[in-house]
Amino acid sequence: MFSILKTLLLSLLLLFANNSFAWEPANCCPEIYKGLNANKLIKIHFTDLIEDRYIVDVEWFPDNGLAPFLTGPANITFTLKESNKSFTLRTEFYHSPDFEVDWEKINNGEVFEMKYSDFKRYSTVKELTYKKKESIWSVGIPFLFEDVNFDSTKELIIVKKRAGQRGTDDYEVYSIDEFGALNSPYNITNSLPYVKFDGFTKFNPEDKTITLYSSGGACGSCYETYQAVVGYKGVKFILIKKIVYDYQDKNGNYIGCHIYTYDVVNGREVLIESESGPVDL
Repeated sequence: MFSILKTLLLSLLLLFANNSFAWEPANCCPEIYKGLNANKLIKIHFTDLIEDRYIVDVEWFPDNGLAPFLTGPANITFTLKESNKSFTLRTEFYHSPDFEVDWEKINNGEVFEMKYSDFKRYSTVKELTYKKKESIWSVGIPFLFEDVNFDSTKELIIVKKRAGQRGTDDYEVYSIDEFGALNSPYNITNSLPYVKFDGFTKFNPEDKTITLYSSGGACGSCYETYQAVVGYKGVKFILIKKIVYDYQDKNGNYIGCHIYTYDVVNGREVLIESESGPVDL
């Protein structure tokens, strides 16, 4: 008897799990977007050659939670035209600007053809943040190639739409070798400062620094500036400055909002008293 009940319970759990992602409220979104709940495959092929070497195809499973703005999991495959070698990257927040839903094509498994060159771009991420002296909250493109570590070699950047803090875009950065393949032995994606790249990140090509911003409210934010250093193994980033806003002192006592500015020397934080003190909010 126990075995039968156990089997029945497992069956119910599996049934619920398989349908939980397909459920959507009746008033979720405009009619044309209903059914796009991260379980419908949309195939995209870019008809133009990207960076003069890549043929790019996407398998996308958009979600209608923010419809008409669509994001969702996707597998992006980059195929080198000359060698026919390819690599595939997974992202959970793919967004294709100006995508028009066509249910006949979706249900028939047809491929949506798009031109990468048609996507609107403000400029490069690095140049825009430096020239305008401000962060770039969003770029109108799902992925791009740009030198973001000042080594004169472009990296591949996957845009995770609105996945960053305060609704900005988040960026995944991948190293590409001289032949255009994914540089797996020197993967930089999960190392600092790359792992924290988002719409608030600022780049300064003149002094080769990158400043990360961590939002924590009116008096809970932090800025970290990293300096690029070129070595025989490539570019390495070193934390050189840190600015922290906090209501508490080092002993945890509430003292009102203060700014603490540090130089970081050999990994050790040295307080700059002339640039630290109380802040009026």
